[in-house]
Amino acid sequence: MRNSYQLARLFRSPTKITNRIYSRTYQRMSTHKNLLRFDYDAEQIKKQTDALIEKSRKVQDGVAALKEEERTFENVVMELSYEESEFATLESNLTFPGYVSTSKDVRDAASAAEVSISQFGIESGMRLDVYTAVKSIKDKFYNDLQQDQKRLLDRMVLDYERNGLGLDEEKRNKVMELKKELSKLCVDFSKNISEDKTTLLFTEQELDGCSNDFIQSLEKDVDTGKRKVTLKYPEILPVMRNCKVEETRKALDHAKASQCQEVNVSLFEKALKIRDEISKELGYKTHADYILDVRMAKNADTVFKFLNDLRDKLTPGGKQELQVLEKLKGGTIHSWDYNYYTRLLKETEYQVDEDAIKNYFPFENVFNGLLSIIQETFNLKFQEVTNPETWHADVRLFNVFDNDSGDFSGQFYLDLFPREGKYTHFAAFPLQCHYIKKDGSRQYPVSAMVCNFTKPTATAPSLLKHDEVVTLWHEFGHLAHGFTTKSKYGRFSGTSVERDFVEMPSQFMENYCWEKQALERLSSHYETNQPLPNDLIDKMIAAKNVGVALFNLRQLFFALFDMTCHTNPPPINSGELYEKLRLEVSLIPNHKGTNGAAGFGHVMGGYDAGYYGYLYSQVFSADMFSEFKEKGIFNKDVGSKYRKTVLETGGMKDGLEILKEFLGREPESGAFLQSIGLTK
Repeated sequence: MRNSYQLARLFRSPTKITNRIYSRTYQRMSTHKNLLRFDYDAEQIKKQTDALIEKSRKVQDGVAALKEEERTFENVVMELSYEESEFATLESNLTFPGYVSTSKDVRDAASAAEVSISQFGIESGMRLDVYTAVKSIKDKFYNDLQQDQKRLLDRMVLDYERNGLGLDEEKRNKVMELKKELSKLCVDFSKNISEDKTTLLFTEQELDGCSNDFIQSLEKDVDTGKRKVTLKYPEILPVMRNCKVEETRKALDHAKASQCQEVNVSLFEKALKIRDEISKELGYKTHADYILDVRMAKNADTVFKFLNDLRDKLTPGGKQELQVLEKLKGGTIHSWDYNYYTRLLKETEYQVDEDAIKNYFPFENVFNGLLSIIQETFNLKFQEVTNPETWHADVRLFNVFDNDSGDFSGQFYLDLFPREGKYTHFAAFPLQCHYIKKDGSRQYPVSAMVCNFTKPTATAPSLLKHDEVVTLWHEFGHLAHGFTTKSKYGRFSGTSVERDFVEMPSQFMENYCWEKQALERLSSHYETNQPLPNDLIDKMIAAKNVGVALFNLRQLFFALFDMTCHTNPPPINSGELYEKLRLEVSLIPNHKGTNGAAGFGHVMGGYDAGYYGYLYSQVFSADMFSEFKEKGIFNKDVGSKYRKTVLETGGMKDGLEILKEFLGREPESGAFLQSIGLTK
């Protein structure tokens, strides 16, 4: 998951709870210790993984062994549901250390556990005997079930049938072999990109405009003395944004556009053929329809309608932005120019200095501001746990309570700073799902936010760039989706929703980072304690939308390319299609003779027929936030409705149903267009 604090100067402590509520919630919390363990060594992880898999297999064996006349909803469907819910939490004890442990042996063991559990998941999903038992419950008792029971049963049956278990043996085996072949193509495609060694050499003069620190960080070629630049983003992006030498940017952009072209084009086009074949065997019109059947969008027609409607609304703004950039350059804007001239426009027209801005965002102040806003708006209370049991001394643990009742809701961990061997990006990890156990008690949800913010020093606190403030809010959106959930079944807990819905609560949170009222509460200069000046806030908000129509048209291009590839019958000439759509949709031409599909990792890395989801969630999260804009961004009534309707529900309802219930209408794109400055 694209699944992160001060009532600023008024209310610095997120743990400031009245004695009455603190006492009551503390006593309740004492009976709800989570099931997480962070003390396993490598040998214990291996042993516990084997035991967990064996226990799960025995439950499945028991269900499969039931005679038809013995089967009930409770001893088949609920038995499997209880088992998968417990499995999900115990799995976290074994795999999560692979991302955060300080021990390489433990990380390696956890990674191996993840592979074993993944393989067991494939095995479980192909068990015809268990599917037969589950399907018999649907055939016999479906009309007698409650709505939430029907949803659970429907999803179980659908999961099996999407693996081919509803087919006869010959077709089932064919689908299995095709999936194995497809898996290898995807692995090889991704491996080719990750292992690509393409390197370009430039003199320091050819890198003019890049910072001296960046240039000095680049490896020097022994023979020529030139600097090496690879196609990895930490190296290529600073050059594309800052280098004044157009030929340098052009050469790098061409190399990126043709990356792995010789090996990956054939893999991609073969994968398109296999995906089409699998989807037809499973009864779907296209691969896109197969993928979208379990997404919020439901079918390819809905996605194309959404994308083309958005394209019509973005294109006029994109053309205007292109004219501004062309005027700044004094010539045609090419693909290697966009990042450079967009950055130049921001600096010259808006004078936004990120280094100066970050002095107003010391981490603790931002974090306390975030918590206070969430407490106020969504009627929650946070309490930091003293001396918690965690995987590292720097990790913090918070309890979450309902503000009115004092009822315990869940927990979250914060792992904020880099260290050797730790996951290097930002992410929220669901560690313990919420569900109603056999005895009627609740298992409470627990999540972790893993970050890599700059560590505080002896002379300065951890200071966040504004985009890091946005990232913090984004990931906290995933946490909130987790720690507020009240789903009855573990498989629908928190962020266990459709993939094109899962980013909406997190992207919804990002909106606060561009609101003056929120920025005033989040900011406090680490030396003067003054909030961001109004004129600087105005500049930041204005600069936010520089080049935004062109940026989103580029996203639309990728989404339309993805959808077109996965709805048209093969064979497909991906190079011709890529070049045609790139110019028509993004308005900026591609390099002739290149095929960017060869480096488009998303379409072979789990986002096939799914790239539209980035825009889908962005547009509809803006629509949800418009309810707050209308009635007040800290409005408790709207916040309580959002918490109950969107967050607490988890996957117990379809995402579109949740969205319409919160909005009271069909979702639309108007609020998104307004948020990026294309409409008033």
